[in-house]
Amino acid sequence: MERTLTRRAFFGVGGAAAAVAAGGLAGCSPAASPDAAEDLSATGTAGAGDYKAAPAPIGDDRIAETLEADVVVVGGGISGAVAAATAAEAAKSVIVLQKAATALSHGSGAAAWNSKDQQDLGVDFDPWEVVTEWTRRGENRADLRLLKTWIYNSGPTMDWAMGLTGDVEGVGPALLVDTTAMEYPDAHNRAYTCVHMWIGQMQALAQWLLDYTEELGGQVLYRTPAVQLVRDNDNTGRVSAVIAQDAEGKYVKVVAKGGVIMAAGDYGNNPEMRAEYLPQAEGLKSAYSQPEINTGDGQLMSMWVGGKMQLSPHCSNIHYDPPIDVPDIGGSGEPWLFVNKKGERFCNEDMTYGQLYAQDMNQPDYLHFQIFDDNFRTDWEDMGSGMMKKEPPVDIVASTEEGVAKGEVFKADTLEELAGAMGVPADALVATVERYNVLCDAGYDDDFGKQAARLKPVRKAPFYAVQRRAGVLCTLNGVITNERCEALDENHEVIEGLYCVGNCQGNFFGGLEHQMVIPGMSLGRAMTTGRVAGLLASGQEIKGGRM
Repeated sequence: MERTLTRRAFFGVGGAAAAVAAGGLAGCSPAASPDAAEDLSATGTAGAGDYKAAPAPIGDDRIAETLEADVVVVGGGISGAVAAATAAEAAKSVIVLQKAATALSHGSGAAAWNSKDQQDLGVDFDPWEVVTEWTRRGENRADLRLLKTWIYNSGPTMDWAMGLTGDVEGVGPALLVDTTAMEYPDAHNRAYTCVHMWIGQMQALAQWLLDYTEELGGQVLYRTPAVQLVRDNDNTGRVSAVIAQDAEGKYVKVVAKGGVIMAAGDYGNNPEMRAEYLPQAEGLKSAYSQPEINTGDGQLMSMWVGGKMQLSPHCSNIHYDPPIDVPDIGGSGEPWLFVNKKGERFCNEDMTYGQLYAQDMNQPDYLHFQIFDDNFRTDWEDMGSGMMKKEPPVDIVASTEEGVAKGEVFKADTLEELAGAMGVPADALVATVERYNVLCDAGYDDDFGKQAARLKPVRKAPFYAVQRRAGVLCTLNGVITNERCEALDENHEVIEGLYCVGNCQGNFFGGLEHQMVIPGMSLGRAMTTGRVAGLLASGQEIKGGRM
């Protein structure tokens, strides 16, 4: 059955609700006991000193319980949930160690190539052409062998997941965001029809898959974070077990006969890792709903057994949607006039969505205001295509008016009144708008080079201002792997028994920002690598290519 999401289908939906953004988030945070907190600090996931230093091994005399499984999955986000369900379907015994009290995943859209829905819609593009453009925009730092695995396994992964959950109320169906008819006057804003958006969002899908794993005989141990990996032969052999800590602070050792799949998520709330690997986002908050969860545990545990971390700087989803500490108003990608807290214009506003934040990093409090007049009701249609402009489709007028009604969009009959509401100097804002209007009238931006078609004067009252501040949706890098998701050491040799997937995997994303030529790639990579590792750890094979 053809399932697509067109502009008409999303018409009237607000900004983050329509975006590939943080979704409906369920569950509560794990409450560790004082003993548990002390022990976790001893493992190096918290505390002073060299945060990457491997802790002393937890001896068998401290183990309260020992379990055994064919496949052990560390993490119950979407990548881990896919891996666990995949292995359980292969009649393998599976144990999932989940730090939170439920599944925990964010967003709704996952990118894939050549799914059945894409075939039904007639989506036809050369995947290597798209991946080459993706790689070019990522400074040619991505490992193309990993991207090849995504190309040939992402479609089957989406088909598998949709086949399981498409008719499950509150989870499916997954709708394909159709951009085939979208015109792109600006090539840098081109986005391909890749995004499969689950109606229930990833949180619901991940929880369903974990429940499904349990129905198939697997075990999901909630509030039981992994704290160490066990690698045989004095840390030179196979990764054979995981040591976790339950809510009472007791250590549980889980022996992995077939492999350990590291799917513990990102490090967005680990300040030391952020400072070292993500300096371009310093000062921006993490959008993660449970900040004590995404602290880089998986990357650290993998490094402690010899895994090589991707070189700094790392890539991230640094977006305005979902908003952090500012209102949720549609059109965050619209290239209206931008001003900072001083009321001054500071950039060419017409940039690809993933890079808009970068100029904010040079401004006070890392934020800007979009300024526009009442002609926005028609002008927005001429502001180009791309993420958070017309994709996903959103009614900019309705969203803005709703924001005004809630007091979340500043509106005034004069620029001086607008400046007062914004808390910026009135004389500066007035001078900025006057200068901007001169450039608009001339049809030439001699200050910052914005193309003439995007120069819309600010003259017709009332006037509007929307505050924007970006946040770190997630960090996207970890320990490097081969194309089979097997972790590699400093010599690029396989660490037997350890797979790193999702945001624990390195060298899939290059550059500083997630490139929007393939929107939804963060979750697309997460689902696909989870599926790949689940298949391989349970003795199955993956798709290798056309020839």
